Amino acid sequence: MNEMSKIQRQITIDDIAANFKPSEMREMAGSLLRLADSLDQAWDDTTTRPMFRWPNALSRVERNALNLGLKAQTIYRQRRNRRKFVSPQLLGEPAWDMLLELFMQFAGGAKVSTTSLCLAADVPSTTALRHITLLEEDGLIKRSASQYDKRVTFVELTDKGVLALGKYLEDH
Repeated sequence: MNEMSKIQRQITIDDIAANFKPSEMREMAGSLLRLADSLDQAWDDTTTRPMFRWPNALSRVERNALNLGLKAQTIYRQRRNRRKFVSPQLLGEPAWDMLLELFMQFAGGAKVSTTSLCLAADVPSTTALRHITLLEEDGLIKRSASQYDKRVTFVELTDKGVLALGKYLEDH
């Protein structure tokens, strides 16, 4: 890297540090990870179609997934905003934050990488991984390897997880 590139890079980092709070930078990082997850899946929004089943509680949630996903997003943001008023150490529910993130991505037809899900939980990765294991053991989520990059593991809601979150979001 030549000297001019180093100076330009430093200016950019300084500008970002001066103009964004750490929480805003983390939110941008999460957005970039979700974008990378989508690219890693060769996601194409023109081919995303809901898969409806015979009429039952799960199909009702699937049909209304976009509206429920917006509700999940509102709840997720409200949970983040609480941190402005109360210490984050008193508000920890990483598994719930993960489930909300997974439902939002389910509504958009995407899987979430383990790394991205750990960021969504906003806890140390060891804590997040422990909760991912617990959610998987409870049958609410499942993991799968990326077909393009074997270093990446995706996490998604199972039917049980979609139904549990969907019913909650319908009721609230």
